[in-house]
Amino acid sequence: MPSLQQLLKRCDSYMESPLESEAMLLRKLGWQGSDDDDVPVAVLERLACGDDSDGYWFRADPVNLQEDQSFLMMSYPSALNLTLDESKALTDSINEHFAEDGWHVEVMETKRWYLKLDKDPHIQTTPMWRAAGRDIFNLMPAGENSTQWHSWLMELQMLLFNHPVNEKRVEQGLATANGLWLWGGGYLPELPNKHQYGLRGDSQFMQGVARQYGCELKDLSDDFESGNQQLMLLEHARIALQTGNLNQGIEALIKLEKDVFKPLYKLMKSKNLDSMSLVDSPGKIVDFSSSGLNKWWRRRNVDINIID
Repeated sequence: MPSLQQLLKRCDSYMESPLESEAMLLRKLGWQGSDDDDVPVAVLERLACGDDSDGYWFRADPVNLQEDQSFLMMSYPSALNLTLDESKALTDSINEHFAEDGWHVEVMETKRWYLKLDKDPHIQTTPMWRAAGRDIFNLMPAGENSTQWHSWLMELQMLLFNHPVNEKRVEQGLATANGLWLWGGGYLPELPNKHQYGLRGDSQFMQGVARQYGCELKDLSDDFESGNQQLMLLEHARIALQTGNLNQGIEALIKLEKDVFKPLYKLMKSKNLDSMSLVDSPGKIVDFSSSGLNKWWRRRNVDINIID
């Protein structure tokens, strides 16, 4: 990734940040969420699809959890490949079992389910892409109601363990959907700073953000324009990481270099782009300027977690 490397070598400054990229993007657009709040990914994705966006929504992704004496490991999402019929059968059972607790799980895609709650659960969660392929012992919901939610999630595992869908999958030698990963919870955020920024991206999250913000969403590969402030979310590598496939991760980085970093580097070199900031999630905020980029003697050493 030569263009990104050149940018990092000649950056103006960098600082640590505890926030996820999505949280920083929404803050730029006027969101008033606190550092402890989940980024409301779920409700914004539903807004993008024109679905119900009233109330408190979580992403509730079906996962395969592998237990051992010392860890509880989450498989990569690609390990499941549930059918739509399997997904609906599982969610019907979940909704029936947890009806009195105010749960309502909906299937949008076989890998993407949503949980609607009657009220704010007062917990903080970890994004799916941070937990995939890892021991989740220290990544479970935290906060004032965490004990109750840990109990519910254990109850959910027991419910799913003997579910007919999973029993059939075991017979077929397939991974079972024996848990839900809750993340990205919240109410629909207010984004009051209308049209100060242009938005770029191609995910449903960014489509929902653009709809709530009231502006057009451009693709990452569209020609870059100078003269206005733009916010981009680069999710290709993160999505590729969730497959557990190294080659797909590398291909995603090559695409980012071609579609994003190379044209941005050219714009800065030609002084058609004055300044830019790059945020990894969470980690560093790295600032660049066209004047700093032309300081050929500068050789900074900055590590960025493009796929964290």
